[in-house]
Amino acid sequence: MKNSRFMRFKLRTHLIIAVFALSAFSFLWIQKDVRQDLIVVHVDGSSKTQFKQVLYAYHFLNGSFTGRDELLSVQGKKEGKDYIRFDRGHNMIYKNRYLITGIGNIIDLQEKKVLFDGKAKLMRCSNDSAIFYTDDIFKGRFYSVYNFSNNTYGEVKELLFKTKYGRDVEFDKSTKPFKLLYFPAGKPRVQLLSDAGYGQVNEKDSYVPDPPMVWIDNDNFMFSHFNAGNTEVQFYKVNVDTKKSERIGSLDITGETGLAEIQSLNSDQVMFKLGNKYVFIDMESGTISEQEYTKPVNGFSFICKPDPKVGHTIKLYGNEIGKYHFDSQNFVAGSNIAGFVREMKIGQESYQQGLMVWNATRKKWEAVDAEEVLALIGWVNN
Repeated sequence: MKNSRFMRFKLRTHLIIAVFALSAFSFLWIQKDVRQDLIVVHVDGSSKTQFKQVLYAYHFLNGSFTGRDELLSVQGKKEGKDYIRFDRGHNMIYKNRYLITGIGNIIDLQEKKVLFDGKAKLMRCSNDSAIFYTDDIFKGRFYSVYNFSNNTYGEVKELLFKTKYGRDVEFDKSTKPFKLLYFPAGKPRVQLLSDAGYGQVNEKDSYVPDPPMVWIDNDNFMFSHFNAGNTEVQFYKVNVDTKKSERIGSLDITGETGLAEIQSLNSDQVMFKLGNKYVFIDMESGTISEQEYTKPVNGFSFICKPDPKVGHTIKLYGNEIGKYHFDSQNFVAGSNIAGFVREMKIGQESYQQGLMVWNATRKKWEAVDAEEVLALIGWVNN
């Protein structure tokens, strides 16, 4: 009797061990390799007049670099004017496939071709569509939609179509300081402000970006007022109907480079970004506060103001994982992976030293050789 109970116990034990072993084997068997591409833009120095840009996919397997492929090359200038540019504003990747540049060009990363070479302001992406707004002295003011499902682009004919709050307001940059103008439908234009600042100083070429602005509701917006020396930016809340402007606060921007942008967090709160400055603005309470660390993306964040000797401190889920010099615009985080363009500082000058990529498997940063990078776009999962 005892032997029988012992045999049954022994059999159950072996069955349990076998089940655990099979489960462990199944877990290992179903684990898949993680393949990710870092999309990087370089400049072809042999074609300076056309400002030829070359788009590459740097391949990574489980966090380790395995090589790169050229996706396509495009002209940055055509007939002396901007054509397709990756160095103008914020680039984004939509649906793990479509690259939309800061000036509204669309690239299909899978088909390796340009889908839309026009210029317009991206308002939002929704399902299979990207919605743009054009405000051009020759073309006029209108909304347009690019449909990814059938690769068609067209102007929206519905007169009352709107993608969000706001009215037709624009900066008159023909004078210094800029003016802020409002164009009510069917009526003469209205000057809201005679002094809307001087915009950002741009030493590279004659491109003059619009100062970032954001709508609070259909009647009120906030904009960035840059002083003539580009040492300070002030934030003003403006009412379109009353033309009343209210100063929210100011920020020292001495020595900051790159294009400023405003990211909406909700109807009353935004994040203003310029160089190493990340500023949280609460428009309702009228307060601004500089951030010590960037908002985490996929767990990765870094200190906004770098140490002159060691650079930016980088964290992953709150834990420090390294200190390096890099331009804050050239840091992109994906799922369990991040990359940046490493720099070497000599006095006030910076020199690129290739890429650094976080290998989550080995839990360390690894160097990847790369020539001069124009723009680090982001990650694509394969």
